[in-house]
Amino acid sequence: MRKRYGYAMLVACLLLTMASNAFANSGTGASTSGTWTLSQLTDLSAKLGTEIGQTSRPQLLAYLQQVKSDADAAIAAPGLSNDEGLATKERLEYALQLAKDAGQASGVWTDTPFIVYGVPALSPEKRLPNTIPTDGAITDQIRVVSAQGDYEASSFVLVPLADAASVTFTANDLQGTAGTIQADAVDLRVVKTWYQGGTAWQSYFFDDTKDMLTPELLLHDENLVKVDHQTKRNSVRVDYPSGSQYVDISGSPPAAFSSYTAPVEDSPVLLPIELKQGESKQMWITTKVPSGTPEGIYTGTIDIAANGVPAGQITLKIRVLPFELPSPKTYYDLDKDFYTMIYHNSRMKDALTGFGGDVQKAETRLLNQYRNLVEHNVINLPTNAAIDVNNPQVYLRQLELMEEAGMDLNPLFGVGPLFPSNEDYSIWGQYLQAKAAYEANPTPQNLALMEQRYAAYEQTLVAPKAYTQQAFDIVTQALGHTNVYFDAWDEAEWPRLLWQQEMWRYVKEDIGAKIFATGHDDHFNLEIKEDFLNWVGDPTREKSGAWHAMGEDKIITNYAHPHSGPENPDLMRQRHGMWLYKANYDAVYNYIWYFESQYVNPWADYVDATYRAFGFVYPTQSDVIDTMAWEGFREGIDDIRYATKLKQVAEDALNSGNSARIAAANKALNWLETTDERKTNSDLLRLGIIDHIMKLLDLENGN
Repeated sequence: MRKRYGYAMLVACLLLTMASNAFANSGTGASTSGTWTLSQLTDLSAKLGTEIGQTSRPQLLAYLQQVKSDADAAIAAPGLSNDEGLATKERLEYALQLAKDAGQASGVWTDTPFIVYGVPALSPEKRLPNTIPTDGAITDQIRVVSAQGDYEASSFVLVPLADAASVTFTANDLQGTAGTIQADAVDLRVVKTWYQGGTAWQSYFFDDTKDMLTPELLLHDENLVKVDHQTKRNSVRVDYPSGSQYVDISGSPPAAFSSYTAPVEDSPVLLPIELKQGESKQMWITTKVPSGTPEGIYTGTIDIAANGVPAGQITLKIRVLPFELPSPKTYYDLDKDFYTMIYHNSRMKDALTGFGGDVQKAETRLLNQYRNLVEHNVINLPTNAAIDVNNPQVYLRQLELMEEAGMDLNPLFGVGPLFPSNEDYSIWGQYLQAKAAYEANPTPQNLALMEQRYAAYEQTLVAPKAYTQQAFDIVTQALGHTNVYFDAWDEAEWPRLLWQQEMWRYVKEDIGAKIFATGHDDHFNLEIKEDFLNWVGDPTREKSGAWHAMGEDKIITNYAHPHSGPENPDLMRQRHGMWLYKANYDAVYNYIWYFESQYVNPWADYVDATYRAFGFVYPTQSDVIDTMAWEGFREGIDDIRYATKLKQVAEDALNSGNSARIAAANKALNWLETTDERKTNSDLLRLGIIDHIMKLLDLENGN
């Protein structure tokens, strides 16, 4: 009962922390309207004066007095410009909100050069330097609930009362009644805000009419990226052997940039950060509870120093749950895997080309990237590469690296293309024209022409059929199984779908492989249907039900709802997690992890006049830079894993014959079904799932 009580208290604290964010919409958190008047400024200054009279914290008092003094001078100055008026209003509102919040938080950060807000990490709120969190609270406690062996994100925001050139953070071991979680299980990073297109945060469509300051990158070295607030441009530091220099990566289009040849790397550990008075800065914590860590509450501290002087500490509490998370299963069938996939171009052939044939560099980069994918729950990565059947070793080495990183290669998706060459599509079109002519006028001449054109079309299939058979043989021999999927033409229109039908028949019936294709409801009208449909747009049970009705082996996922690109971690969590799961989908498979080519700079927020950069991460020479959106993706899959655990525990209870356990299982499953994942805050939904799991486990253990 003591453990149960401890869990309930921790959940209650977390619920209080997140209550104001339960149904939040995305936003900036800023109250500045974009307009101002002298009377507004005068009124805000007066309100700040009232707060100053009630403030006893020395450093906060000095900061508030300075803001008021500067504002009063601006108000009194003749000819106050519009920009300075807006800035004055913004600073006053910022200080006023901070003073009010501090007045309600006694006993913490009373004489420090900054004040700390605990905030939900995966919030739809856009945390900017000029905003105070609206969904957090001033605290010196960070609380985390984690399964064994799992990663969890938490966060806090520093609100500086004075400049600090060097702020450092030292994580210490976490002690529990049943053991210790070492300090190296705590990874701290700084959230870097930089300029992105006007649609940033919510969309992958490009708007170059304005540049928006946007939080995104999770860095150990905040100086890896430099932001120019005057020109609203970003630069990334490239550490050449001859010396470091910053390379401008902004513009429409930006300058060419290659992550293979430009030695860009983040620090392996958090370096000191800089704080500027009145400019909030978000910090990110990722904890990895080791597998097998005993259940319990583990407590440690994060010591903070400013300019070498101790400046307080944050207490980190991790409630370790009495279970590990299972691999994800589908909502509608616990015996069916939920596949975790993503489009990518982390391919051996590309890495070798990028590094000029340097095998060691290519393999180091790929292995690091594959491990990052696995750590973010992507274990069914498609190869997204075509096999050179005359020299398959490059492809097979990629498979070995994927398996070494921990990926599951059964099934193997994305074995290669199964369609004829695009240059042959016109031959198919000529046959269709001849066929239409014969059907309209069935003369011997038109029949002969139609047969001639069809024979020409059949000839175009000889090479792709031979390639597909060879590719199938090579891969299945290497893997020891035949559960492999070939890729059909991407987003094919109806004539192009018909063009592929003979190849689809050949692959399914003659070779014994499976087919993946992107598409929509037109695919229901095909005589020979693919096995795996990636249906563009909103996932619904109507879509999945219709596709599953085509056969027990039919699986479905979706993409472009949205593509990668939006930085909002809450959006990415929802759309790659519970929305798909509860819609009875079988996989997550969106476009794309990151995109780089000789024409596309992978660090720039630009593809063309229509699209922003697609991507969850930014490539370095040997790895990738994580982002908040990528952490949102991980948590979305973890939500599915928690829900899978709940359904597994509930199934055991239903089969137990114990009336109390059966009643609790039915209650849990009904709650999971009726809770609207599209309206319920994701953190609260997760805690609800955990609560039902713990109740069922207590009953299972006789408590």
